[in-house]
Amino acid sequence: MSQEKNEKQPTEIEILQGLLESKGKYRKIIQAAIAKWVKDFQDGVIELKTADDLKTLIQLDIELQKGIRMDKRMQSRKKPRG
Repeated sequence: MSQEKNEKQPTEIEILQGLLESKGKYRKIIQAAIAKWVKDFQDGVIELKTADDLKTLIQLDIELQKGIRMDKRMQSRKKPRG
């Protein structure tokens, strides 16, 4: 029975792959929000005094990029070598 539990648990590679997929989706959301912010700024909807929102979005995007790179490095180290 304990063997069945072990078979159902995801491996580290599977966990890392899931994290990479999630972070990729989050990046798409952040990038869309940045594009919307820039468009609204160009259209005069946003004034320069609200640039902190853009700064926050860019910082989130950078952090996600760092995490994705780190996850990819960890994933490549965990792959079995044949």
